[in-house]
Amino acid sequence: MKVTLMGSAAAEAVPALWCDCDVCRQARRNGGKDIRMRTSYLIDRDTMVDFGPDAFSQTLRYGVDWTQLRRIVFTHAHEDHLNPVEFMWREPSYSRVTSRVKIIGSPRVLARLERETGHTCNELQLDPVPVGPGDRLDDGDLSLLCLKANHEDNSGQALNFVLSRGGKNLLIANDTGWWDEEVWQQIASCRLDAAIIDATMGVATKYLDWRNGHMGARTTTAFRDKLLQLGAITPATPVCANHFSHNGEALHHRLEDFFAPHRIMVGYDGMTLTL
Repeated sequence: MKVTLMGSAAAEAVPALWCDCDVCRQARRNGGKDIRMRTSYLIDRDTMVDFGPDAFSQTLRYGVDWTQLRRIVFTHAHEDHLNPVEFMWREPSYSRVTSRVKIIGSPRVLARLERETGHTCNELQLDPVPVGPGDRLDDGDLSLLCLKANHEDNSGQALNFVLSRGGKNLLIANDTGWWDEEVWQQIASCRLDAAIIDATMGVATKYLDWRNGHMGARTTTAFRDKLLQLGAITPATPVCANHFSHNGEALHHRLEDFFAPHRIMVGYDGMTLTL
């Protein structure tokens, strides 16, 4: 399983479009790893996790052929993770679409997609697959375990996932705060080959221990330690912090300075993990 981080930012991206904070000013000057598009992932060549407002630029940058996509898995319905506009162009008067795509997500994801495109999924040659916390889904050689994220009012409409393929298991756990106890119990039965963990709130002093809806950097580290304690990972398992806001007050090098002593990698646009 090859995982490409096509984006590594929270909702506003970095630099945020309208922002004049120190982080955004320096990111514009520095370029490179300090430029972050909204978070999404490419799994091998046929699966995306989230499809936000930067999807067109991301797929061009990383050579993604949308006609090869077989499924898009959505963590939740927020605008930086779901951009319904791009799905409108699958309508027959706009595009010659020759293959269907499965849309896997919560009922809120599916409802927003149809409401804002003005089309049913079937009219757009999309196959909706509703999932919720605790669900397990087998789709060809890819399997999903759906976990309840602590996000979006902790309503169960936001999900984290363990994706499994070829005997390898990947945790994607961005857009969550500290999990509820039943979720920790679920993950304890998993043996992960890599984990990607939310670190939205960064290293800003007032957010270091933030744990509701998103996580500060110290909570990210504690989250990793909890996975270790439960036996879901080992000290050698690759762990990556991702989904960063400019409000976390950290450019890439400062995030590395914080996480490196804890043996946690810092995600960046274009980073790849091969499991």
